[in-house]
Amino acid sequence: MSVCTGAALLAKAGVLKQRRATSNKLAFDFAVAQDGDVLWQKQARWVFDGKYVTSSGVSAGTDMALALVEKLYNREQAESIAHRTEYVWNSDPTIDPFAR
Repeated sequence: MSVCTGAALLAKAGVLKQRRATSNKLAFDFAVAQDGDVLWQKQARWVFDGKYVTSSGVSAGTDMALALVEKLYNREQAESIAHRTEYVWNSDPTIDPFAR
């Protein structure tokens, strides 16, 4: 898992080749420059691809973590965590207002 520009580090290390990933939109060109063989997804708050999960920014990282809880456990558990932490979870990875 990576949050924000952490995907650029994974890309530079070569572990994201031919995998879908995203990164912070303000640093997106920087991330893409680390490895052009990554299938970069600009319109995504987070991306699951096999054992790799990347998010676009810090708050998207929280959304991604809740999505992982949903995937590993269930939606009720993820919603419970969001509620208990007073977090408004964006549970749709395609709704990314920063990708504009």
